[in-house]
Amino acid sequence: MNKTVLIVDDVELSREIIKNAVTLSGLNVLVKFSENAFDAMDKMKNTIFDLVIMDIMMPNGNGFELLSMMSEKKMDSKIVIISALDQSIVSSTSMLGELYELSIVASLKKPVFADQMSGLVHKFLTQEASVPTRSDIDSCALAISDSFPINLVYQPQVISNPRAIVGFEVLSRWSDNDGSLLPPSYFLPVIEELGKQKIFTKIVIKKFVEDYHLHFSELDSSLRFSINVDPNLLIDQSIIDDLFEIYNQGISHTIVVELTERSLSADVDYEALLANMLRLKMKGFEISMDDFGIEASNVERMVAFPFNEVKIDR
Repeated sequence: MNKTVLIVDDVELSREIIKNAVTLSGLNVLVKFSENAFDAMDKMKNTIFDLVIMDIMMPNGNGFELLSMMSEKKMDSKIVIISALDQSIVSSTSMLGELYELSIVASLKKPVFADQMSGLVHKFLTQEASVPTRSDIDSCALAISDSFPINLVYQPQVISNPRAIVGFEVLSRWSDNDGSLLPPSYFLPVIEELGKQKIFTKIVIKKFVEDYHLHFSELDSSLRFSINVDPNLLIDQSIIDDLFEIYNQGISHTIVVELTERSLSADVDYEALLANMLRLKMKGFEISMDDFGIEASNVERMVAFPFNEVKIDR
């Protein structure tokens, strides 16, 4: 049975080059072309493609839109992302596809060599599918959380005089396929858009506890560790339970929960938020307001809530 490949690229020469590379794979492959995301979706209505090779920047429907539409339609095609854009953008687009729970099998920066592409096509069209289906992922939140390649880095907090380290801020990084670590500006907006802040926060807490026992448990007891938490999550009992569990797992240093006021939803339950902040303080946590001074920072709220510190932007 022939395999089917859809090449989505607005440049005719690029489409032909990729097609020639696909034919070099030695497989019986039916190749179709699209010039933008919407044309690609029209073709997907009539054909189930085994592999979609897509550019990012295209007029009248770009790669970001195509990934979103494929996710909405729950399409299982394997996807190779190619682009002449900066590698960080290519990597971020690949990450977006993964967060959309699509089968992203490769992300390549142009120019792509024929032997490289033909080898990838042969590999991906002959291997058995090993990516979990959407139904598998939806039925198991743990499977989703384990698929987020998050690592933590630790930024020293310093008192300028006498130049002493007093703690560490726990910062998250997305581990890209090439080994690079992408900063939050690349992936947090996507996580927020998809409503996966809770899963992400649970991963950060779990990895911090692991790192602590490996690297930090013997440090001076006066040091503090600050963890950023979306303030809207502090009304979620499971997140509160995960935070409480930090001290139950043998951590003796003070943990600071950092909240960014600009992330606070207008319709958040302030009574529940305040109650849980007080519960955290009673358990030994400290509470910090991060980025005070950005947009509509509220001084009255700062006074009313039990903050231990205020971090002023810039």
